[in-house]
Amino acid sequence: MDWLRSDDSLWEKNISMLDFMPANSTVLEVTKQGKAELRTQKYTMLSEEEWQAWFNTASVISAAGLDLTNYLLEFPSTRYAYSNQYPLDVNQQLSSVDLILGARADTGEFDPGVLSYLPFSESIFRRLIKEFKIHGTIARTISRNTSCAFIRKFHSWDSPIERSIVYNCRSSASWRGDLGLSVTFTLRTLTTHALMYGCDAETTEVITKRLSSSDLSSLHPMVLVVLFAELERNKLDRLVRDKIGQLIQQIIGISDNNYALTLDDRSSPSLSPSLAMSIKDWIEMGELRNGLKAFKRKMHDMMEHIDEFQGELLNPERDNHGFATRLSPDTLLGLQETSVKMKERLKHLIDEFDELIEKCANIINGVGLASQLEWNQIGRRDTFTNLEIARNGLKVAQHTRRDSELMKSIALLTMVFLPATFVATLFSMGIFEWKGSYGEVLSVSPYIWLYVAVTVAITSVTLGTWYLWAMRRRRRATSDNSNKSKRISKHRHNLGPH
Repeated sequence: MDWLRSDDSLWEKNISMLDFMPANSTVLEVTKQGKAELRTQKYTMLSEEEWQAWFNTASVISAAGLDLTNYLLEFPSTRYAYSNQYPLDVNQQLSSVDLILGARADTGEFDPGVLSYLPFSESIFRRLIKEFKIHGTIARTISRNTSCAFIRKFHSWDSPIERSIVYNCRSSASWRGDLGLSVTFTLRTLTTHALMYGCDAETTEVITKRLSSSDLSSLHPMVLVVLFAELERNKLDRLVRDKIGQLIQQIIGISDNNYALTLDDRSSPSLSPSLAMSIKDWIEMGELRNGLKAFKRKMHDMMEHIDEFQGELLNPERDNHGFATRLSPDTLLGLQETSVKMKERLKHLIDEFDELIEKCANIINGVGLASQLEWNQIGRRDTFTNLEIARNGLKVAQHTRRDSELMKSIALLTMVFLPATFVATLFSMGIFEWKGSYGEVLSVSPYIWLYVAVTVAITSVTLGTWYLWAMRRRRRATSDNSNKSKRISKHRHNLGPH
């Protein structure tokens, strides 16, 4: 609901979201007059005295802008002091960029809210809000939003004629090195005030070199926004390359391990990378691809705004703000040429983002395939284990069968000898008298056949009973197997094509 509130009330509400940790910051003053080369001046600020001194000198010239001719003629001392540093032609329009590169706070660990730690005291930042016309929405953009953002709006300040274009940019806070940017371009003075948040030493050096060596035809207000997009592209490109390198190593490790298992090298296969780590990197790569897509959409928004700026502000026939009519032909042509260059650069960046997105998609598919192969190999190893268990079970069954056969043989021998033993024991009982009445030893009784007959009969009955029982059991097992086979065949027939 910030769009319903004035900028002053926004700052009173949102400034509490920020923390102040004074540190070294770099100030770049870039000026261009007509077709002359860019002039760049660099300052390093820390103490409040240094900031106050810079405010007192910087605001003198930046306030003149398109009215530089009258301003310098009215204040000869200022004209003399400024022309000693930068020889100027008072008949040419002056455009300028005041850019503050705020140092990145050292929080000691990854902190998505690190941009909310500003390298100024609160009093200095309040002065910057006034001098640089920093819109209050930037506080919410850098402190709460953790996704990338590009916001542009036209804004009137103290008077209707003091029209400005405000840009708020932010890169994603999902990775280290996120940046924020607030830009205010004043139409009347051709002055761009900008503050970049979260700059480390490398980023500061890159921005300084880019602006100092620039040969742009004009200081278009979107120059810093496109430069911000290039910095984000460089960061995301490094992240993609690093993450791809890590995932390729894991894919190679998984492939080598799978190859060893394919050769059935069961002695000591090399361990594949942790699947948990692979899945973690796979998820991070997916988030990185989403981040690339999100920032690509923001670059499309930037291109649309460049067309809007060129069609509405640089076209005298459609300019409702009187901006184009106040520009000199050289300045107007320079802004138009710079607009074309920035659009071409954004197109190239979008093409590079498409390539990075394709790389992410390919490596994500590769990791998914490698992980699937790893799971397949795990299943294959489980199958080998089950086969070993089955083999061992078969061996146990074979041993059990042999033991059973031995027990059957023992039982058979027992059944053969047991009846004869039983009969012999029976006849040796006291109920039979095998001696004569006078103690003489009797010979074999003629009834010996009775022993043989009884023994053979009982043995035959015993073996016959056992044989019949075994055959009946075998026929029952055969019948059960036949019924099962018929049911399986019928089931397969029902499942077959009709």
